[in-house]
Amino acid sequence: MDALVPAYKVVQRHFSAPPGKIALLYGERGVYATATLVASEVIRRCGAVVFVDAANRVDPHYLARLARYRSLDPAEVLERAFVSRAFTCYQFDVAITDGLIDMLHSVNAASVIIYGPLDLMDDEQAPLADIYDIFTRVKHTLDQLKSENISTLLVSAVPRFQIKEREQLFPLLKTMSDVVYTLESVGGYQRITLEGGTHGTNSGNRNAVDTAGRTKLVQLPAGAQKRGSRFSR
Repeated sequence: MDALVPAYKVVQRHFSAPPGKIALLYGERGVYATATLVASEVIRRCGAVVFVDAANRVDPHYLARLARYRSLDPAEVLERAFVSRAFTCYQFDVAITDGLIDMLHSVNAASVIIYGPLDLMDDEQAPLADIYDIFTRVKHTLDQLKSENISTLLVSAVPRFQIKEREQLFPLLKTMSDVVYTLESVGGYQRITLEGGTHGTNSGNRNAVDTAGRTKLVQLPAGAQKRGSRFSR
């Protein structure tokens, strides 16, 4: 594989083709910017994408900037991005398990990108039993999406839980995923590591994804800072 293949292209390729898998992308700096690049590529190729944003990291300004960079109409790109925001773990549960599949069908989207799947789980007012129930319902919905050839990309910063017993949620999130990528910054570059995966249920060729291995990647475009703007359709 070309050593200068951008991180987002590595993720987008295995996330989108063949469809019908759950991928997890996690890391420190740049993980949400990389996910936005993946989203812009999905929109460019496939027409629409649905976000479930539990991290308040969907950035319409960056998405519009990427559209202009690729000589696309920013308004048209933003028209194809549909966002559901969650501010509690219970809202996150509802955003995924109540109506998400119908929403994907209604906008003819074959991909959903979930920002911060663990961000709202470190809440002492939410009993651990409730959190496990939420995980069970979310996994059931994501499995339904897989059965309909709809792909899910889970995007997370490296979690740092204040409630120690919640630390076990991150390994659980990994077990829900068919493909797991780690993104890290090394000497001004982004490097992606494939931790493991089966390339989804629609492909028996594990080597097709395992050859990604550990790759040195080009820098992300500038301006990928966190923004607090709200964005919905």
